[in-house]
Amino acid sequence: MIAYLSDAWIDALDAALDASSAIRALAPLALEQVVEGAPWGDVRYRLTIDAPGAHARRARDDDPAPDLSFTTDYPTAVAIAQGRENAQSALAAGRLQIGGNVGVLTSRAELWGAIDDAAATVRAQTIYGDPRDAAP
Repeated sequence: MIAYLSDAWIDALDAALDASSAIRALAPLALEQVVEGAPWGDVRYRLTIDAPGAHARRARDDDPAPDLSFTTDYPTAVAIAQGRENAQSALAAGRLQIGGNVGVLTSRAELWGAIDDAAATVRAQTIYGDPRDAAP
């Protein structure tokens, strides 16, 4: 099992995205997620889709601005990841903020399903909480 938002989780997501030809076809795009208040601190990671493929990694301060960004707190991120809440209700309640080109949400609707499909194997291995509680 791997802890949600840990380095191992981001690595697993990277591998899953890279294996998806459906996502590669949707290039170019850069997405960033900021999750505040995780058990080990704030987490910021980036999904980049370009000609070589789709990848996930920790975001860096020198990264160019993403096309679209999502910011939320840890409990909301977990609820969305587990399917207990959808992003629309979190957005309406003010627990999810979107930045960048929000037109990407509708103009790239097929992207969300492709990312969800690619991430299914990662979700099946994910535990939620402190990454020190995950098996090595």
